[in-house]
Amino acid sequence: MKNGMGKWLFCAVLVAVLAGFAGAASAKEILIGNMQDISGPTSVWGNAVTRGAEIAIEKINAAGGIDGAMLKLVTMDTKANVQEAIKGYNSLVSSGAVAVVGPPVSNIGLALAPIAGKAGVPVVGSFIDPRVTVGEDGKPQAAMFLMQPSSVQYSEIMASYTIDVLGLRKVGVLYDQSNAFAVSLMKPYVEYIKAAGGEIASEQVYTKGDKDFKTQLAKIREAGADCLYFPNYIQEAVLVTNQRKQVGLDIPIIGGLDFAPPFASLVNDPEAADNIYLANNFSEKEPQLKEVWDIYKGKYGENPVNKVFLGYDKILLIREAMKLGGGTSAAQVMAGMPQVKDLQGTTGVLTISPETHQPVGLSMVMYKIEKGAYAELGRYVPEKHKK
Repeated sequence: MKNGMGKWLFCAVLVAVLAGFAGAASAKEILIGNMQDISGPTSVWGNAVTRGAEIAIEKINAAGGIDGAMLKLVTMDTKANVQEAIKGYNSLVSSGAVAVVGPPVSNIGLALAPIAGKAGVPVVGSFIDPRVTVGEDGKPQAAMFLMQPSSVQYSEIMASYTIDVLGLRKVGVLYDQSNAFAVSLMKPYVEYIKAAGGEIASEQVYTKGDKDFKTQLAKIREAGADCLYFPNYIQEAVLVTNQRKQVGLDIPIIGGLDFAPPFASLVNDPEAADNIYLANNFSEKEPQLKEVWDIYKGKYGENPVNKVFLGYDKILLIREAMKLGGGTSAAQVMAGMPQVKDLQGTTGVLTISPETHQPVGLSMVMYKIEKGAYAELGRYVPEKHKK
């Protein structure tokens, strides 16, 4: 009897000790959520952001983590669907995530803003529609933080470059009227062009799922536009670029961020991927990219695209917020985010505005696509942004 009781007590103590070790192990793990379009029409960007975030986490963990605690990235596939994103965010919150690497899709960001504000788990994303980070009352959305220039900043850079550098003043516009991302890039661009004495020769729209744009492109050609502004996702950008040639619209395209690599490689006719201007987050010549570039290329056998570096920098931003907020809880990360100042990332020096939760002072690098090849034109900042 005594022997049996002794064995029982030993087993009970052993279970308790093992449970304690398990608790200690989990306590030394910091969960970071990652919500991206791993499948769906913008998966090329979602997978790139994920890979960049993974590289950053691997590097941080190899250096000892955060005060000895290892970071763990848990990825949810948003599938370019708002409801999937909401479900994924709630799941991450329930699992104990202290921050979320958010999607580049503004529609999803707009839906998440009030939910994240109540949950108190911050989201760091590339959703450039300013409404994602600033509410209708003019106050910042408590849990939403932008990682790159807003749509207003980007649009003004492209509009200024159109008029002041390229000398093009009669613009045709084509955009997805059902998409917050596209609309947020269209409106400030059009306003800037008009204010600078330019003209919108033709404004054409389409809706999600459309694949034939030849009618709209022909109308822009007939209006005598001297360039086409097209602020839309990569899949439509490829279609429009091919169809522009088919309808004989031989004018420059002024593009959005989705014209960055791998866009040109997806156009089936390199001759069609020509005379296209865009601004990107970084220059491939900048030295701060080299380490991440080399790691990525060694791991995946291809050159990284811009979203890889944005994913990497989002993790750096979260780590810096932990430092400034005084700890690794969601509340501390959220408190630290607006304090981030002069953080050197791969895409630039990051300072987050407490008033807008958007970065300030980030410049962009201009590129021109010529017969499928990207030619760097240097950094550009409109005079308006220098004041």
